[in-house]
Amino acid sequence: MKLIKTSIDLDNQKDSSASVLLGTWCIKKKIDLLDQVNKYKIVPYHWNNNKKFKNDSDYLENLHERILLELSNSLNNLHGIKRNTRYWRIVIGPWLRFFTDVLFDRYETIKQSQRYKKLDYTIHKYNESDIIPEDFSEFFDYIVSDKWNEIIFSECIKYLDINYINIDSSIIFDTKKNNKKNINLKGIFKKILRLYQSIIPNHFNKIAIISTNISLIKLLKLQLLLKQLPYIIPPLIDYKIKEVDFSIRDSLNLSFSRNKFESFLSNQITKNMPKIYLESFKEYRDKSLKKYPSNPSLIYTLFGYQLEDGFKFWCAEKLFLGTKLIIGQHGGTFGISYFNQTEDHQVSIANKFISWGWKSKLYKNITPMPSINLNGNDVMSISQRNQGPFIHVLGCVPRYFYNFFSMPIAGQFSNYLKDQINFLNELNNGNLKKLKIREDVSSIKWGWNIEGVLKKNGFSDNIINSNISIQNQLKGSSLCICTHNGTVFLETLALNFPTIIFWNSSYYEIRPEAIDSIEMLKDVGILYDCPKLAAKKINNISDDVSSWWQEERIQNARSLFVRKYALNSDNSLNYLKEFLTKEANVE
Repeated sequence: MKLIKTSIDLDNQKDSSASVLLGTWCIKKKIDLLDQVNKYKIVPYHWNNNKKFKNDSDYLENLHERILLELSNSLNNLHGIKRNTRYWRIVIGPWLRFFTDVLFDRYETIKQSQRYKKLDYTIHKYNESDIIPEDFSEFFDYIVSDKWNEIIFSECIKYLDINYINIDSSIIFDTKKNNKKNINLKGIFKKILRLYQSIIPNHFNKIAIISTNISLIKLLKLQLLLKQLPYIIPPLIDYKIKEVDFSIRDSLNLSFSRNKFESFLSNQITKNMPKIYLESFKEYRDKSLKKYPSNPSLIYTLFGYQLEDGFKFWCAEKLFLGTKLIIGQHGGTFGISYFNQTEDHQVSIANKFISWGWKSKLYKNITPMPSINLNGNDVMSISQRNQGPFIHVLGCVPRYFYNFFSMPIAGQFSNYLKDQINFLNELNNGNLKKLKIREDVSSIKWGWNIEGVLKKNGFSDNIINSNISIQNQLKGSSLCICTHNGTVFLETLALNFPTIIFWNSSYYEIRPEAIDSIEMLKDVGILYDCPKLAAKKINNISDDVSSWWQEERIQNARSLFVRKYALNSDNSLNYLKEFLTKEANVE
């Protein structure tokens, strides 16, 4: 039998009946995905074991801290600077944790495949240097791609000394960044904005508000409340892309290894670290410092901490000199999900983290505050119609594991899709006609072909346009059906919009501090562990959703939950203004 590592192997296989799939990710864009899952032999996913998932998370967190400490010293020596661990946690921390976790997952997956006896392993030709990303953004694209994973699985096979056959076909990377700038109206507008921002005097940027996902109108209002000139988008950092220099990479001299995997990881870090942290470090850092505000008292962001390397370089330098960093919550799972690795990172680097109402026994720097994204004024823009359609909101994750969240990961997502089909099949005909399915727009990029699964099971007429905002789709609807622990159900509960939630609690595991709040939603019939029970509830209340939603016990539970996890206020911008002003010590 032949091992199929990714969809690349599967596409090249003429007779797939004599194959074993490494994971469900191999079945890319198949219309009959759920049927295909039953057709193939698939290596059991190593993290289907919840105990292993938790133990490995603890191990990888400790490993991350050990490596970060060593890399901080190595990078200081390499670049001739003296910066503390917090500095390097901000600059390379997101990449290092993602890469460590992902590599461990791929390594364990290949080890798991060795349970099959007489399994044939094959490896395509490839160039190792092709997978070295330019920056974090490119790295993030790579780890959910078939080509990158085909190469990394091959590297695991080689390191584990598994016998394999070299085959003639090559893995050729064609996803490198295109440096040609598209000239369009949006691009011209951004260029003008950045030119304007570059000439704003520094005394107007004492509170630097960078990379938020709040609306333009709210952003302008906040800046004016702070008596600042508007600063809208992050600057563009132009720099010369450099070739890979293995002499620089070899000089890292990492020695943290305590076992075989850690030796493999040490080797792969030098091969995979983005060039922006090594070859291009000095130029990129210097240009970032020139482009961003030069003398802020405080930095406020929602998501600049991860994807935007320019922000990370600038932020780390300013914090090293005494500037404060405030990070605001920007979505769901925070404070609720058992695992949220990015939440841990944000709280660890911020002077203060603004939550949507929840607190933590572990971290003392969390400040609850009404969300500017769940502003109470938005309630007036959405009208609920008792006999309107039901909006069924789907989630999605990449086909490959990429991050420690408590949600279905990798092949587990096929079970999520089965739950959706079971839910839909349980609805009565009248309610099924009223139901509109909103896909996650990421599903196409990540190759699950959810639309094909829905059509194969007879629900093509229920699919609606996912590019329209959820707020606009709720207008005139009677019920929102949320199927994952994310932002949407927090939005609808904050809006006091009728909501039914269902998810598989073995995947969407809840942290101890949030269990009572989640159980409260279950007790009043808002949240279900079983898709069929959720559908039966909808069948029972569909004639008069409004009356059910306005029941006293429903409203009490909703209010209590919202106060803790979706706090909102008509005055949220003023609350934020007062908080930022106080923290920055400016008037």
